[in-house]
Amino acid sequence: MARRPLVDETDGEFEQPGLGSTIAVGVVGIVAVFLAVVPALVALRLFAFPAGWVGVALGCLGAAMTGMKLIALARAFGARLWGPRRPRAAVAYPD
Repeated sequence: MARRPLVDETDGEFEQPGLGSTIAVGVVGIVAVFLAVVPALVALRLFAFPAGWVGVALGCLGAAMTGMKLIALARAFGARLWGPRRPRAAVAYPD
C-alpha cells in the first residue's frame, strides 16, 4: 500500500511569478502602505490638507470603488449569460 503524502509535504514544482504578477504585488503593497501611513501623518498634523481637498479625494475614491464594483458585477453577469447552460434539476438518463 502506497504511503499518502502529508499536508506539508509538497512534491509539485512551482513556477516563478510572471512580470505582471510581480508588478501587481508591488503596486498592492505600495498602496497598502500608503493607505496605512497617510491617516497617521494627517492625524499627527504633519500634512495639513484643506477640507475641500479631503472631500474631493473621498469622492474620487468612492467613485472609483463604485465603478470597479459595477464593472465586476457586469462582467460576472455577462459571464453567466454566455457561459454553458446547466440543468436546473437533476436529470436521470435511461441506461
